[in-house]
Amino acid sequence: MGAFISDRADLLPASPLVYDAAMTAAQVRLARFDEDAALVRALMREYAAFLNASVGGEHICVETLEKELAGLPGQYAEPAGAVLLAFVEGSGPDATTPHPAGCVALKLLHLEDPARAHEHACEMKRLWVRPEFQRLGIGRQLADSVLEAARERGYSAMYLDTMPATMPAAYALYCDLGFVPVARYHRNPVLREPESASVAFLRRDL
Repeated sequence: MGAFISDRADLLPASPLVYDAAMTAAQVRLARFDEDAALVRALMREYAAFLNASVGGEHICVETLEKELAGLPGQYAEPAGAVLLAFVEGSGPDATTPHPAGCVALKLLHLEDPARAHEHACEMKRLWVRPEFQRLGIGRQLADSVLEAARERGYSAMYLDTMPATMPAAYALYCDLGFVPVARYHRNPVLREPESASVAFLRRDL
């Protein structure tokens, strides 16, 4: 049986998990690629490795992803795009050294659906929080920050794709932030479709 990629909003989970995380204030800032490029690549590789391991296959094409990372900032270049980084203050001897905790990216989205031609749309990409910093509210901080960055850039709608079965906390967060299911809106060259993958496509107004 082939992969199930949800093109219909009514086929997505009706009752996602309730998003719940203790809130820990992180410093979120724009990536400065003259000094942050290596960190951005490391975080995005961790994201891809986690996602591929969680589905037991190559959901994200590593070769295509590496081409994207080699060309950073590429599609995430300002002013239309951005990469945001989260840092958490250290403790003990490392108290003065912020620890990189996660990332999220923003890019311009060209929609093929004529019915949405009026939208100035963008896409949230690569939302990732390192395991040791998960369940501290940092994912929400990053998501809130990228939503604000999109508004500042004049976008009217944001889209994203996710995998509810393997990333239930992320899916619950997106639903809590007001994202709703939509039909598939892109053909992602980085995205593969292993048989175990069920991809949800989501949207919200800005």
